[in-house]
Amino acid sequence: MNNFKREISDIELVDLAKKGDKKALSAIVHENERLVYNTALRLVGNREDAECVMQETFLKVLQALPQFKGESSLSTWIYRIAANFALMRLRDRKKDFSGLDISETNIKKSTLEAFNRHIGNNPQRALENEELRLKMEQAIEMLPPKFKSVFILKDMEGLSLKEISELNDMSLPAVKSNLHRARQFLRNQLAEYTEHS
Repeated sequence: MNNFKREISDIELVDLAKKGDKKALSAIVHENERLVYNTALRLVGNREDAECVMQETFLKVLQALPQFKGESSLSTWIYRIAANFALMRLRDRKKDFSGLDISETNIKKSTLEAFNRHIGNNPQRALENEELRLKMEQAIEMLPPKFKSVFILKDMEGLSLKEISELNDMSLPAVKSNLHRARQFLRNQLAEYTEHS
């Protein structure tokens, strides 16, 4: 199935899928389901919502295939749809914060290292502090959606500022500003853990 995708372009794959080719449709889902699920999980914070976002995303992808013009890669186009559904779900969610399950959001050590580089703390010390890990998860959940999405896409997913700009239909200066505000908010929330090196 992966070989099927590599042999043709995104446009050709989409054309086949639009004509009802089941292998093409299967290839589109198979090659993007992990990306969609991981993006949704990081943004919404739980498996149930992430699975709903994944279903909504691929239903929308199937409906919207005729609109795909190849101006971006197919995966970027699908990623944008997934992020939009996840962000809508975040906006609709009640403000009832009960904390996050660490096993579900799965903040990686590299994320904490990246965060600590920005705040000038000792990464090794922070990584050993499980309480910091939990507080960071809670602080990320408290971010307003536009800040949260930029922080997650940059510092957790590793996207470039340009990619985030395209994904969120946001100017580069706005992306930079939102990322700065997100990091500042997290610094403030975690001040007691980061003021000592």
